[in-house]
Amino acid sequence: MNPNTSRATGTRPVPAGTGSGTGSASEAAMGPGTGGAPRPAGSVSFTRVLRSEWLKLISLRLNWWLCAAAFGLVLITLIATVFSTRFLAGDTSGLSGGEGLTGIGLFENVFSAFTLVTLLMGALAGIAIATEHTSGSIRSSLAAVPNRNMFYAAKLLAVSGFIAAFTAALVLLMFMVLLPLAGFYDVMPPLLDLGTWWMVISNWAVVVITASIGFGLGALLRSTAGAVVTYCLLLFSGQIALSLLYAISGGAEWVTELMRFEIFALQRQFTAAPGSMSTDLPVPVAGLLLLGWACLALAPGWLSFLRRDA
Repeated sequence: MNPNTSRATGTRPVPAGTGSGTGSASEAAMGPGTGGAPRPAGSVSFTRVLRSEWLKLISLRLNWWLCAAAFGLVLITLIATVFSTRFLAGDTSGLSGGEGLTGIGLFENVFSAFTLVTLLMGALAGIAIATEHTSGSIRSSLAAVPNRNMFYAAKLLAVSGFIAAFTAALVLLMFMVLLPLAGFYDVMPPLLDLGTWWMVISNWAVVVITASIGFGLGALLRSTAGAVVTYCLLLFSGQIALSLLYAISGGAEWVTELMRFEIFALQRQFTAAPGSMSTDLPVPVAGLLLLGWACLALAPGWLSFLRRDA
């Protein structure tokens, strides 16, 4: 008997090289289409795409290294804050007299480290989308999710959610260390005060919003190194360039106006307490302008992702 006729009715020969190997995270979460073909765009739900992108994030080892670096940075800052608090509280020389020790000051000291946390989380966001292109996995991802708009939105939401959850964990760690410390030295911050909670929530939001700039740059440049370097330059070079321009122009007023719209300046103004007199812009305006910076990176990245070949 011809061996080819011994198969069950309706079966097909398996093409060479298409075994049961491990596919991409998207394929693992959603499964291939009928007969191994890509799924039609309408058959893929947003929640399933979001779940597959979340699985990719937590499976990438580099993400956890960046999180470990951010955690270590905050932990070191907390330890330094504990020792400096002991020094200020025990200073009897009259140099400080404990006047510089406040509950709000303890949190402000640790939140100062969030500048570098923002840098690390932006790198994580940029790498999350850029590695899809550098590793070539974007082809299998788009085979599983043909709708590029859905894929980009799910990827951005998964990355933002991951960063938001991790940053919230860092804030929780701060509370676990600083509240007992403030209570021991009787400098408990006013926990029912709006300014206290705004400081916490706004610093958390700043990390998430600014990190999305890195995501947009990763989608636009399709290079992990290029996205990270450009993100760092965008954050730091603007401040340096404006400072040099201010010195060269002899303190021109128009340069001072530009300084108000630089990313770090907007972060400072957004995290100030509502009604604070220390800001040049109202807090809501600073927040909207910070979102504008994020959109300036996300929109070109989205258009590039839609129009360019994988």
